[in-house]
Amino acid sequence: MKKEIISSLFVLSMLSVGLGAANAPTPEELKAMHTITHSHVHTHVYNSHDHEHPPGLVIEEVNSSNSNKSVASTSVQKIIPVAKFNAEKTTASGDHDYKIAPKKVADGVWCMFGALEKPTKENAGFMSNSCYIQTKDSWVLWDTGATFKFAKQAYEAMNKIVPNLPVKTVIFSHEHDDHWLGANYYKERFNSKFIGSHLINERYKPGREAETRMFKVLKPHDVDKTKIIRIDQAYNHKGAKFNFGGVEMEYIPLGQAHSEDDYMLYMPKKKVLLAADVVMNGRITSNRDGLVSGQIKALKKVKSLKWDVLVPGHGYITDKTAADESILYFKLLKERILKAIDDGVDAADITSVVTLPEFKDKAMYDILNSGNVYRSYGELEMYDEDEDEE
Repeated sequence: MKKEIISSLFVLSMLSVGLGAANAPTPEELKAMHTITHSHVHTHVYNSHDHEHPPGLVIEEVNSSNSNKSVASTSVQKIIPVAKFNAEKTTASGDHDYKIAPKKVADGVWCMFGALEKPTKENAGFMSNSCYIQTKDSWVLWDTGATFKFAKQAYEAMNKIVPNLPVKTVIFSHEHDDHWLGANYYKERFNSKFIGSHLINERYKPGREAETRMFKVLKPHDVDKTKIIRIDQAYNHKGAKFNFGGVEMEYIPLGQAHSEDDYMLYMPKKKVLLAADVVMNGRITSNRDGLVSGQIKALKKVKSLKWDVLVPGHGYITDKTAADESILYFKLLKERILKAIDDGVDAADITSVVTLPEFKDKAMYDILNSGNVYRSYGELEMYDEDEDEE
């Protein structure tokens, strides 16, 4: 039985590589996986509410008694996306077919869930999450995805759900281009108003698209028509409250957490929080532009709000456990680096001493984790406990 479990999990892990949310198995296909159990491993299928959920997930709860003593009582969830192999496909016009399948996460809120990986030619930049919010007379969009063609296909998918509703407002979570570079589709189609961080205007200039990550990584055909936009209503570490078509929203500033200027979108009456990249699940985050202290502070803010649904910037879990992985990751990252510093470990050795093995089966662990540790060492080397009280 133990060999069967290991084999099954290995197959699921292999299936998860390079795949997004579009081709998730049906509940019937997942049902067979639900019976895989062991005395130390319990596997079950995660489904969100209302039967309109992100892809089925196999959640393997692992007893961490053999891990670091500081988390000996913590049950770590390894989230394994289950998907069928998705060969690259094209539309009739020859464009990449993103196979966008919007998932209703709450009343009037639909989201698109991208692959748990970095941008590649194969996923054509669909590796982050974005959401449509229905108001009385229009859509409000939270992040646009990475390309003009993705944005166009996303709107076409939503138009099948609620026909002929324009996108009047687009709100952005932060400056990383996988979340906003497709925005010019909405400006050209609807003359949408763009609300977001001042850093997009300051660091990205129209006509210099070739300098963006997406233009460097994706196929030229896939970024065709994609153009850098200007934020119409820019915010600099400050938030706002909006009422769009009867839907109340709070644009919450988080300071430097995942990026240098992060925001969440909170709908208190719907009890929905669009947390963007300060929350990820199923994959390792990147703190190349962020701070451990900022992430921990942002996650405290997440916990302080009353929400039933949380949509991460990357990942498929949207229920009450959506932020748990991020909270644990940054808690352990900080604790173990500070201990290593106290033990006299220097920067040259920190990535071999602090490895966070609880997360080794997460997507992008091998790519991002050591960099997170190394950068965090530089931040925490001058750590002052008084900062936690601010």
